[in-house]
Amino acid sequence: MSSDFEVKEYEFNTETLNNINPKYINWPVVYLINNNNKIYIGETSNIKSRMKQHLENPDRKFLKLINIIFDKKFNKSAILDIEQNLIRMFYADTRFDSDSGILNKNNGQSSKHNYYQREMYLNKLVDIWKKLQQKKLVNNSYNSIVNSDIYKYSPFISLTNEQEDIMCKIINNILDCLEGKSTNETSIITGLAGTGKTILAINLIYNIVNADFSNIDTFEDDEIEILSEFDKTMHRLRKYILCNGKMKIGFVVPMTSLRETLNVVFKAINKKNLKNIVIAPGDVTKDNYDIIICDEAHRLAQYKNIANMGHFKKKCEELGINENTSTQLDWINMKSKYKVLFYDGNQTIKGSDIQADKMDDLIQKNSDNCYSLTTQLRCKSGELFLENIDKLFKCTLKNRIESSKDFEIKVFDNPNEMIERIKQLDKEMGLCRNVAGYDWEWKSKGKSYEEIRKKDLYDFNFEGKKYIWNHTNKAWILSNNAVNEIGCVHTVQGYDLNYVGVIIGPDLSYNKEKNKIEVNINKLKDSNVKRGTDEKTVQKYIINTYKVLLERGIKGCYIYACDEGMQEYLSEHIENYNSNRE
Repeated sequence: MSSDFEVKEYEFNTETLNNINPKYINWPVVYLINNNNKIYIGETSNIKSRMKQHLENPDRKFLKLINIIFDKKFNKSAILDIEQNLIRMFYADTRFDSDSGILNKNNGQSSKHNYYQREMYLNKLVDIWKKLQQKKLVNNSYNSIVNSDIYKYSPFISLTNEQEDIMCKIINNILDCLEGKSTNETSIITGLAGTGKTILAINLIYNIVNADFSNIDTFEDDEIEILSEFDKTMHRLRKYILCNGKMKIGFVVPMTSLRETLNVVFKAINKKNLKNIVIAPGDVTKDNYDIIICDEAHRLAQYKNIANMGHFKKKCEELGINENTSTQLDWINMKSKYKVLFYDGNQTIKGSDIQADKMDDLIQKNSDNCYSLTTQLRCKSGELFLENIDKLFKCTLKNRIESSKDFEIKVFDNPNEMIERIKQLDKEMGLCRNVAGYDWEWKSKGKSYEEIRKKDLYDFNFEGKKYIWNHTNKAWILSNNAVNEIGCVHTVQGYDLNYVGVIIGPDLSYNKEKNKIEVNINKLKDSNVKRGTDEKTVQKYIINTYKVLLERGIKGCYIYACDEGMQEYLSEHIENYNSNRE
């Protein structure tokens, strides 16, 4: 820990105003004011003045202690960033109740821009958090917090300029429609994996639901003009809500696992305002909505290859539409005044998913309200990694895909060695998982661990070492035994991992003479993907599945291919992992 770094505790009272260390005064600091049950997190460049304001605030004057976080290297941008991250981390921790124990009414005034040595300042959070643990202000370790769903999907993540700009445009589109200034009823946001679609959706919902109109600012026209675009948009939103009341919002998430996760996150962050907002596509038909926001819209279903055809048909009958020509998107259209769709056609992986041509037509019809997220926020390697993965499958990659100081990519010659390496990394940093293409029968489905062991119902056998598929479909990534299991695409789509180990099954092989990756759909064990779908489309789904799996890692991606030719092809373009390296 830097010798310049310290956390100093004082009694929170007027006497302390005269006893604060002079070096903290007129210097950028982060501070925490708390009693046993409640806490407020803030930043300031004048701690005496700010503390006096808090002591006069009826909501905070009853707090008992103030901890001042000081560093000689702090600047205004750094403390804004650290404050915002600490608020986000406290919501993910369990020490203070997120609904009533954390007194911050917003997510802090985070610095969205890059600034000099930003990474160094954010790395200080590890030391700050350890110090707060020692003081018993937090319960959980730094790694467990940053790997938690509540942290990763927090509405308190500071949006990039690109994300905030799109959010403002969407809110204005919604208001134009609801105020009768536009007949357009749809906004569509596209973006590749890891570009922050889900985070933008969550922030959009949070800002609409929590728009505070109780003490709305009164601005003259010339004053409004000089506001930032975000402040202008929120002012307009508050005025609309003041005149028309709160809007009814539904957050549709087609994938069961991700839906369960986001339900938990929303309930933890704000039990009152966000309660029951996250819904399945089938729930849409039960009510009417002002706005429906749909994440992973490429996973909306049609009447094809789905597990519960009867349920789909019943919903269509309730709405008076033909199930054979309708999709879950039609349900959303009929039950909402405005819809916001987050879409990535490259992540369509099943025949039941909504057809690309329907979404393409919708995008074309709503071109003025279509926006694209381009900045890679997941993989530390940035946009280049996704571009190279795409070229790898198209066999057009000219250069090797190299690891960097921020992102490691390696090919393993042995699947067991890769699986063990992922387990080792999981012990070190958490949230590292092995996944595979759907080329192995799910013999362990619905069986207890004891029954699997007694009856030898393992799904994988690599040179005598046996493994099973994900034992649960819901929130598998954070389930207790996940690191010892192998996940499928349905358990990880929409999530991110620190490291991912990807087993490419025998459905992919490499033809050296043709310089082509060949897809054998007969090796695929998911009959729902193949049923009633032509071979070329199934091949596309399989490739998309592997892209989804390979793009899950934040810090690294390991790969093993069952086909010898495919393994050789990968090794030509990606460095092999050397277990004996220094």
